[in-house]
Amino acid sequence: MKILQVVPYFYPAWAYGGPAKLVYDTSKYFAESGNEVIVYTSDSYDQNSRMPKNKYVTDIPNLNIRYFKNLNNHLAYVYNIFITPGIILRSLTEFYKFDVIHIHDFYTTQNIWITLLALLYHKPYILSVHGCLEEKRIAQRSLFKKLFLSFFGRNMLIKASLVIATSPNEVTAYKEYEIPESRIVLCGHGVDLNEFVTKVTKLEARKHFHLNQKDIVVTFLGRIHQIKGLDNLVKAIRMVEDKNIHFVIAGSNDGYLPTLKKDIKKYKLNNKITLVGTCFGEEKSQLFKASDIFVYPSYSEGFSLGILEAAAAGLPLIITTGCHFDEVGKQKAGIIVTPDEKKIADAIKKLCVDQELRQKFGQNAKQLINTQYSMKAIGDKFINFYKKVL
Repeated sequence: MKILQVVPYFYPAWAYGGPAKLVYDTSKYFAESGNEVIVYTSDSYDQNSRMPKNKYVTDIPNLNIRYFKNLNNHLAYVYNIFITPGIILRSLTEFYKFDVIHIHDFYTTQNIWITLLALLYHKPYILSVHGCLEEKRIAQRSLFKKLFLSFFGRNMLIKASLVIATSPNEVTAYKEYEIPESRIVLCGHGVDLNEFVTKVTKLEARKHFHLNQKDIVVTFLGRIHQIKGLDNLVKAIRMVEDKNIHFVIAGSNDGYLPTLKKDIKKYKLNNKITLVGTCFGEEKSQLFKASDIFVYPSYSEGFSLGILEAAAAGLPLIITTGCHFDEVGKQKAGIIVTPDEKKIADAIKKLCVDQELRQKFGQNAKQLINTQYSMKAIGDKFINFYKKVL
């Protein structure tokens, strides 16, 4: 198959969140499985810079990443408005070649054009909105997103050959837009277990992050954004009085970092919390190695890559109902709580005092990824979806 993947930002543009990495992983798997894959994306890297040329993905057979210049990084980062005229010109010359189009994200101007071309060329397209239609996010959407949904988004959803839901909650969200159940498929994301294997010992990893060897380390890794529930996490940390429990908050700033720092200072938690910034690659593996528990207090998620990665590294999980990942509870891979500071604090205390429970949850978390969310399992599902629409 000749597959076109369309995503407004691409790995390693971590500042924009998980979809950049998810599209990279699946595209790589499709290419390694013998398919020809083209990715249309922008050169956006973070709020202030474009993707450095030395970070372009260029060395994978059958995978060709087309980076198009985005005219305004501020609009892209703050408002999700990507302006990439190059996509229009390039797609006109090669769109006829593709068998199937997979569109990622939702509120982007590129999607309007690509959807129009797919309809004109009678090409099937699949849409993954990555949580954009979740109830809490809909309530917080900007004027641009409201207009987008009214004038373009509903039509994009209705005309899609398939829409991908990453949780039962997202299935419900799609149904509210009158999409037939036959065109909604439930499928999570995939991760590579080997990606989080490191030769560094726990002792060395803790030295790298300046963490005490005797502490129990509880880690959050994700975008530093208001929706991630870090306000509740900080308040929960206040309730955890054990001085041998330390917290790490890692991830790229998505507008909430100044408020987070202010709260940490306000509650006098500087000695209990370490902020380490963005972590990826080997450093992310080392951070997981240095940790004992992974916490994700989000108010709302499509399907968190950070949770999957922590589980793949064998960490016991504390997540919220807003993460929409019920398998964590069913498979005894961690604790699921409501997005409430006291509930989060109680879950942290429970795991910190029970090493045997931590080990059991960590083993189950890794097994959950291995059996249900490996890159092969998820990648093969997507290939079958493509064959279905063809």
